Amino acid sequence: MNYYFITGTSTGIGRALVEELVAYPRNRVIGWSRSNFFTHEQFEHRFLDLSKQEALFGLEFDTFTDAKRIVLINNAGCLGEIAYIGQQQLQNLLDVHQVNFTSAAALMNKFIKTYQHYAIEKTIINISSGAASSPYDGWANYCSAKAALNMFTEVLHLEQQQVDNPCGVYAIAPGVVDTYMQESIREISSDKFSKKEKFVELKANGALYAAKDVAKKLVQQIENPATIPSVISRISL
Repeated sequence: MNYYFITGTSTGIGRALVEELVAYPRNRVIGWSRSNFFTHEQFEHRFLDLSKQEALFGLEFDTFTDAKRIVLINNAGCLGEIAYIGQQQLQNLLDVHQVNFTSAAALMNKFIKTYQHYAIEKTIINISSGAASSPYDGWANYCSAKAALNMFTEVLHLEQQQVDNPCGVYAIAPGVVDTYMQESIREISSDKFSKKEKFVELKANGALYAAKDVAKKLVQQIENPATIPSVISRISL
């Protein structure tokens, strides 16, 4: 049996990943999110608010005796308030880093601790962003959190090359996907984000990826890790 743990499964890429994976009887999916609108016999939803640091302390990964593959997909993310430095609400700054980076780091630590000794295929996929290497005004929180996620991924990849029963670790930027986050970007006032029109034009020109297509590509890469071009990569459809 293949077991997948995915954060942020209520909408967007996370929801699309669940729908793609449960199409195959060999897969079981555990989804962590604050809400759920999907039911399937191969899917289990577990409530988790990743903005609450204390929620992670009691979280434990399941132990399995029939696992052929175990995968963690850190998909949950939030853009948060778009605002220049000096105009940030402190809680917003803390929450964006908690959701996009700190929670993912904590889950990776627990995943490795639980499954390192499993002599099976193990994979961690961190959903990154082009914003990890491209600064956008008003996005300091999101850009820096995703950059931290990429570096954490590279360090963990390096460590796993030195141990027995290594886990594959990758950060993959999904490209510009037609999700609620994109919708919220297009609604931002131009005086808070100078590149707003770029994102408006992407939508108008039909240049956004569909979440289901991104999910399909991600599942293909997980099932065939040799097709992932590098530890840090970007999906191209």
